[in-house]
Amino acid sequence: MSTRTTIAAFLGLAAAALSPIPRAHAAKPSAPPMGWNHWNHFRCGIDEGIIKGIADAIVHTGLRDAGYRYVNVDDCWEEPVRDAHGHLQANAHTFPSGIAALADYVHARGLKFGIYTAAGDKTCEGRPGSGGHYAEDAATFAAWDVDYVKLDWCGAKGIPLELTKQFRAALDATGRAIVLGVSRHGSPWLWAEHPADLWRTSADIDDQWHSMLRNAEEEAGLSQRAGAGIGWNDPDMLQVGNGAMSPAEYRAHFSLWSILAAPLLLGNDIRAIDAETLRIVGEREVIAIDQDPLGRPGDRLRTDGDREVWTRHLAGGDVAVALFNRGVVATEIRTDAQEIGLPAGTGYQVRDVWGKRDFRSNGGISALVEPHGVALYRVSAAETSAPPLVTLASDARFFAPGETTQVIATLRTEQRLLHRVRIEVNAPPGWVVRPLGPAIPVSLPGWPASARFLVTAPANAAPGTARLSLSARDDSGESHAVQTVLVPPAAPAGRIALSNHPRLETDNGWYLPMKENHSFGPDDFCGNCQGGTLTLAGKSFDTGLGTYASSQVSYYLGGKCRSFHVIMGVDDEVLGITWPRPHNHVGTARFWIYADGRAVHDSGVRTAGGAPSSADIDLRGVQELKLINHSAGDGNFADHADWAGMRIVCAP
Repeated sequence: MSTRTTIAAFLGLAAAALSPIPRAHAAKPSAPPMGWNHWNHFRCGIDEGIIKGIADAIVHTGLRDAGYRYVNVDDCWEEPVRDAHGHLQANAHTFPSGIAALADYVHARGLKFGIYTAAGDKTCEGRPGSGGHYAEDAATFAAWDVDYVKLDWCGAKGIPLELTKQFRAALDATGRAIVLGVSRHGSPWLWAEHPADLWRTSADIDDQWHSMLRNAEEEAGLSQRAGAGIGWNDPDMLQVGNGAMSPAEYRAHFSLWSILAAPLLLGNDIRAIDAETLRIVGEREVIAIDQDPLGRPGDRLRTDGDREVWTRHLAGGDVAVALFNRGVVATEIRTDAQEIGLPAGTGYQVRDVWGKRDFRSNGGISALVEPHGVALYRVSAAETSAPPLVTLASDARFFAPGETTQVIATLRTEQRLLHRVRIEVNAPPGWVVRPLGPAIPVSLPGWPASARFLVTAPANAAPGTARLSLSARDDSGESHAVQTVLVPPAAPAGRIALSNHPRLETDNGWYLPMKENHSFGPDDFCGNCQGGTLTLAGKSFDTGLGTYASSQVSYYLGGKCRSFHVIMGVDDEVLGITWPRPHNHVGTARFWIYADGRAVHDSGVRTAGGAPSSADIDLRGVQELKLINHSAGDGNFADHADWAGMRIVCAP
């Protein structure tokens, strides 16, 4: 440790010891922090050369000017032991210049510097934690000119709120304004007071669709728990650009985080950033939504299991709207100015944020949204001369091989009449499309003109995605759209255990897969769980799915089934665990069943050892059955959520 660091640390400790009342906590960040953290991409393979390269890249890519300011070093920066004086020390091999010099390098580029520690004796990777050393470590961080501390929970013993307050007081006693981010343990979003500036709300994010979806789902309903002057809900760092998700999924990821007012901490290697990733994370209009000065987080307005509307009220009266498709086929998603909370008016401006185009509307807001995709709009109660918002879509979803399906294609305009409409549908080679008559126009803006078609997939069509090409023309011009549909696996037949049938979606709430006909089994919190027989309130079941909330699964039924029976609850296997109790809610979940987008069952909150919920669902005419569970808003700690005894009755 340098002489400057040693003296500063001593002065910080002395100030803390002499003053019984900690200095006032610096003002909370007026907007969610933006920057970069090394963990998602580099894990423990980190050194000061990488950090310096990232800092330089943030500047020369323009990301600093877009708002990304923090360069945060996560776990693995330390030597395995403290120095002879009990101080934390940087690893001499990977950070030979020391943390103070690295912070100086970052600051010299107009950026801020962050560092990682843990509330217990050891960090999650076994380095020295800050347990028993809060005052010393806070003083050390201040002496190194640290601007941000990520406080993890590994190894901590005590009440999370009290430990967070102690660490906050130690930081404040240094006199340096330091942002504090904490782990999700103890459910910080539920605390009556908020000593931290941001707090995790979900499990660690992976570069996978199911992980991003789970973390977004965990945020639903928490908007009132955060905001300017309180602190920020944190669904974890961004995975955009790490390569395992599609561009559509990354745009959805970034859009939802902006609606949620989430911290935007990049987790990719910015030194090698590609043009598409830079376009996504550098999109100023999306960043402006996240950083909106009103500081009011958004939330999910509604869902039908696939189609979701998320909204956020912005300064100046605008509303940001994310039309989010979590399903496997493209679909039209629609809302209106009244539903999203705008005042009544004769006209609205609809800004397509990703498309960078303005439209006018009488109030309707809609888009054809690709699977796992999003349409992000900024809507204002204002007259505009922009062209009207037009949506061309169809109700096409599933095409069983060799079967003919009726498709209704629609052309919708939000602020003009439709005259002399022609609509066409084209399918892949080998498919047959037969029109059922000319398009039927309408006389009111916002109401669609429609045309019907019979579409037949080849008898040898393999399961997987296909695309329909839609085109429409009226007196005012042409519209075109490409709609992703699905050739599904065969529908169930007879009386079967549905858990054994092929699924359209299998998105589990943990990085391990869900289990067929077994409980979920071991995880980070329930290592003694065995993944054995599904057991709810002492009763065992031979069939079902052992999932980890929050998760979703869906099945194609093809209108050929009559009924579905299921028992829902949290598996008894989590009852014996002691950690992360008592300060975390262990083993809670809520279950929903959707039939073609219609909610047909809500279990309410189920708890481990408590009575499960049962449902008998009429499936006549249903094409798709979707099963979703949620961690009940208290964190997904050992939420082993069972869909047990899944019995379905279908045509032979």
